[in-house]
Amino acid sequence: MNLLSPLFSKELQLQKVTVTTAARLHMGFVDLNGSQGRLFGSLGLALQAPITNLTIFKSEKTLIDAKNLNYVAKIVENFKNQLKISINFSIKVEENIPEHAGLGSGTQMALAIGAGINALFDLNLTTAELAAISSRGRRSGVGIGTFEQGGLVLDGGRSAHYQNNQRTPPIIARHVFPQQWPVLLILDYHNQGLSGDAELQAFEALSNADLATAQALSHRVLMQALPAIVEHDYAQFSQAIHALQLATGAYFSAAQGGHYKSAKVAAVLNYLNQQGIICAGQSSWGPTGFAIFEDEIKANAMLAQLQTQFLKSNLHFQLMQAKNTGADIDLS
Repeated sequence: MNLLSPLFSKELQLQKVTVTTAARLHMGFVDLNGSQGRLFGSLGLALQAPITNLTIFKSEKTLIDAKNLNYVAKIVENFKNQLKISINFSIKVEENIPEHAGLGSGTQMALAIGAGINALFDLNLTTAELAAISSRGRRSGVGIGTFEQGGLVLDGGRSAHYQNNQRTPPIIARHVFPQQWPVLLILDYHNQGLSGDAELQAFEALSNADLATAQALSHRVLMQALPAIVEHDYAQFSQAIHALQLATGAYFSAAQGGHYKSAKVAAVLNYLNQQGIICAGQSSWGPTGFAIFEDEIKANAMLAQLQTQFLKSNLHFQLMQAKNTGADIDLS
């Protein structure tokens, strides 16, 4: 495979597919006990930004133009080998979600590349099949669900013996997220969440959570979070997310050095809680934090407060809406 960083000549673009997908929040695991036969179960939300945007096109040689060149090349090589593709094609990554920030960059990149190849060669593969080929969805299916459908998604976890189970966690609930509830991201670009071998080792080192906690969180999600989304009940949804975040943060604190990965993000989240904003927490392994607001006026007012209060923190704040549609795949 040839790797290339400069821009490609337009003459090479014989047929192309453009894929745009966005970050997701992973708001916590429902069942870290597993005694009922299933483990994990995740609640997630698709966001409008940051995005991954790439174009795949048939070409004379296989060329790659991307900042994270080697990472993208490995994904491409895996798809070519698994799908036995001998025709050359090239890929240009215009934008990508920040890596190791807790926003699902790896899954979205793999699925975007897979979806582009799938469309370019008319392979008729499902999103779940693309995820399996790229070894995504080992513990959580929310990134796969948000890629496919957008919105608020809940996956059903997988067999407690997941090491021997290659199935992607099924999406068991999906709802349109209220557009009047803005989402604020709290980004610490000087910190990274666990990933790769470090993430695997962390899961192996942690013991199972107690059954009572798993039952309580299941109750919260089923009888509080999901109905609240349907009825646009911000207060009830906030309470459910707060409970999920408290339990998830406590469980992973030993692995990530505290309730939250970034001390700076933790300071902002604690400040938000003190101001009565409890629909907030850390996405996945972090360090990115999030807060969901009842309306745009409150969100903008709090954003202005945070920018003043944490002026010297070197944090970045990004306000947006949730995304209620899946990835955009354009064949031309």
